[in-house]
Amino acid sequence: PQLESLAARTLGVPVRIGAITARSEGLIPVIELGQVALQGADGQPALELPRVVVAVSPRSLLRLGVEQLYIDAPLLEARRDSAGQLWIAGLPLPAASESQDNPAADWLFSQTEIAIRGGQLRWTDELRQAPPLALKDLDFVVRNKGRRHQIRLDATPDSEWGARFTLSAQLRQPLLSAHAGNWRRWTGQAYANFAQLDVARLGQYIDLQGASVSKGRGALRAWVDIKRGQVEQVTTDLVLSAVETRLRPDLPPLALRALQGRLSVARLPGGYALGGQALTFETGDGLRWPASGFSLRHSQADAAAAEFGALGERGELRFEQFDLAIAAQLASRLPIPDAARSRLLALAPRGSVKALQASWRGPIDKPLQYEMSGEVQDLALSDQPAAKGTGVPGVEGLQAKFSLNQLGGSAQLSMTGGALRLPGVFEEPVLPLDKLSGALRWQ
Repeated sequence: PQLESLAARTLGVPVRIGAITARSEGLIPVIELGQVALQGADGQPALELPRVVVAVSPRSLLRLGVEQLYIDAPLLEARRDSAGQLWIAGLPLPAASESQDNPAADWLFSQTEIAIRGGQLRWTDELRQAPPLALKDLDFVVRNKGRRHQIRLDATPDSEWGARFTLSAQLRQPLLSAHAGNWRRWTGQAYANFAQLDVARLGQYIDLQGASVSKGRGALRAWVDIKRGQVEQVTTDLVLSAVETRLRPDLPPLALRALQGRLSVARLPGGYALGGQALTFETGDGLRWPASGFSLRHSQADAAAAEFGALGERGELRFEQFDLAIAAQLASRLPIPDAARSRLLALAPRGSVKALQASWRGPIDKPLQYEMSGEVQDLALSDQPAAKGTGVPGVEGLQAKFSLNQLGGSAQLSMTGGALRLPGVFEEPVLPLDKLSGALRWQ
């Protein structure tokens, strides 16, 4: 009864211990507890532990802790109710706005080592109304040394989900921290490795900010940078096949036969940064995007105004290379302005763009300042006939290097075996050219 009372005061919930045995192994005595139960608010067992092995030392006893805590084959229920409250083993987790004084968490992250072997976990999300998720052969280890915390979880999902996966984290708490369990102030990095995963099932449990994934299988690795409990950056390595996603509910689905490369997203003050490395994919029609990298940075007006004055909003875009035909084909499935999408589809561009760099200040549809430079190879644009007079010219086989801003620009042009299309200028609008070269400047 005295040990049950001590455990209850430490964890903050009623504790029942069915049996206790002990043995001496040198200076480290080992205590084995049987049929340990943590009781919920209704008086019923919220968590049952068939076997718990505790190793203590003089150092651990001085701080009312353990040297090592080993839990064998526990069965754990976790859920999020329809109001968003998280429950672990029938016990509510404190919300972010509540007091950070959590005795159970403080005790857990003050122990030298806690290990779970062969456990089972069942996760139910009533808020997202997703199917229950069951994990088996769950191994979980927490090691705490001073202000540093190492966490690792290995588990096997149902076969429809994929293969065994690993989650781990290396985190540290602030120097002046009154509560060891106040993880909302921790900083470090988390890591996930899924050797085989059904991405569509994973999307049922993660908020994708309006996007959805209905198909996709493959491998995924992810690194998550955390600062004071907030996610600062996520970097993922992907090797996926048969992907079908919808980037916005009102857009048609985007189907890809294969997707491979590295993607990253980072949080900026009032904005975000996206990036890709060695990113390549194959569309459902068999068109292959060349392996390349890109980066996009964008800051909203409110956050950027202090730094950029009256211009406020700011963005930067860089592409190593991309295929214009594939970009135009994907335009109807990407979250871009309707006017830009219609214009792009009408021009039906073909060719490739290299070393594209663009920046703007102000609203992206009506920028107050902008700069752009790059190189276009084998450019083809459809002409746009007009009801009266001349229309918009078209071109085939054009090479160009260009640089422009809101004040003007320049371009170096060349063409071999190409053509110009001049609707409304000549009776036969197509003007074949064996060779063309020129330099343009405009204001």
